[in-house]
Amino acid sequence: MKTWYERAIQSLNEAALAVQERNNIPIRSLESLASHIVASLHETDELVVEALSGPPGSPLLTNLLNVSILGTRVGIGLGYYGDELHRLALAGLVHDIGLFAVPTELLSKSGRLTPEERTLIEQHPERGVEIILQCDPTLHWLAQVTCQAHERWNGRGYPHRLKGRQIHEMAQICGLVDVFDALVSERPYRPRLFPHEAVKELLVTERDTFPREILKALVEQLSVYPLGTTVRLTTGAVGVVVKINSRYPLRPVVKVTAEERGDDAQSHELDLSRTPLIAVLETLKPPVVGQVQVGTVLSRPPVSSATIGVSDHFTSLLESLDAITSTLQAVVDTQKRQS
Repeated sequence: MKTWYERAIQSLNEAALAVQERNNIPIRSLESLASHIVASLHETDELVVEALSGPPGSPLLTNLLNVSILGTRVGIGLGYYGDELHRLALAGLVHDIGLFAVPTELLSKSGRLTPEERTLIEQHPERGVEIILQCDPTLHWLAQVTCQAHERWNGRGYPHRLKGRQIHEMAQICGLVDVFDALVSERPYRPRLFPHEAVKELLVTERDTFPREILKALVEQLSVYPLGTTVRLTTGAVGVVVKINSRYPLRPVVKVTAEERGDDAQSHELDLSRTPLIAVLETLKPPVVGQVQVGTVLSRPPVSSATIGVSDHFTSLLESLDAITSTLQAVVDTQKRQS
């Protein structure tokens, strides 16, 4: 039996075929997909785990669905709700719909693109505008977001070289998550990055490309260590991330099993936000579907009185220790590359 994710990909494939055959895309069906994504993310993070697990399928189709799922999660972190959140989910599903109007052989070309070919590809946002308005002339807001999804805060995007607040915020969210999804997805020319590696890459190379508040929301909502990620702790123990502390993205809740601990004790959950001397040392495996219970909630986790009472001193201590850990890990990585 197909999962919901697989059925959603099938619906997106029908939309892609409609574009290629110059028919109207099934916009109502896509709106239904968007509604499901919003409803699901208010209950569990099952779809987030699936989007981050490197699901198989056409990269163009999985990218549309992943940008919708992950972009909606970022939107929740920015305070989006109601119709606005549904619009963001729909925008993610169609942000690159114009690519399906580009010749397939051009998109799959393995060699360097000629200037003419690159120009043709960079026209796909405007083709997306035509596709959306053809199926529903009232969707001007969606056409605008689609047209601007590749514009960048520093003015180095396309097709119109817009900058800063000239760019629709939803387009900036879709653009950032689009880059993030590309980094954590397998490609023929390179292996996928772990989510924490992708976050580091974004913070280093894209810090002037997207607004700081959207970058911050992505880190907080998707976390440096997303649900389902297998990690090794500084104690040597290995576990799976089962909950995220939005206040401390580097300090999730990790479930350490009896086998991984090497003793007869029961498996247990370790909240790293309450254990300043224990931290994540390295990531061993990316998120894996099925390792996290469907009922895990990320959007608004219950906050205990102990968490509320965390002092500023303790917060500073955590941040200092995390900074030291990150610095040490960077030194180790550098030495590995040089050896």
